[in-house]
Parts: sequence; structure tokens; C-alpha cells
Amino acid sequence: MDAKCVNCNMRAEFNIEENKITCKRCKLEIDYDDYIEQMKEKAATLADDFQSSWNRRGF
Repeated sequence: MDAKCVNCNMRAEFNIEENKITCKRCKLEIDYDDYIEQMKEKAATLADDFQSSWNRRGF
């Protein structure tokens, strides 16, 4: 199964049996639960950045 690398944003692989995400490009190897937490943090940061830029620009 494919995933998105939290380091380089390229394709990473999810190994279900080992419960790990591995990126061949940047050599990241991370436990699935840690991966989910990092992706949540990235999503929250993106949302905050968008909200901040929206508040500055308005309509």
C-alpha cells in the first residue's frame, strides 16, 4: 500500500505486516502510529496557515 512520506512528500510504502512506513528516496522508516501523528500535525499546520492567509486577505 502506498503512503506519502512525511519528510520528502514522495511515495512511501506501508508494510502491513511490520506496521511501518518506509520511503526509499529519503530512507525514512517510521512506525505507523507515529506516521499518523505526524500527518495530523502537518494537516493542522496547513489549516492554520491557510486560515492566517485568509484572515489577512479577506474577500
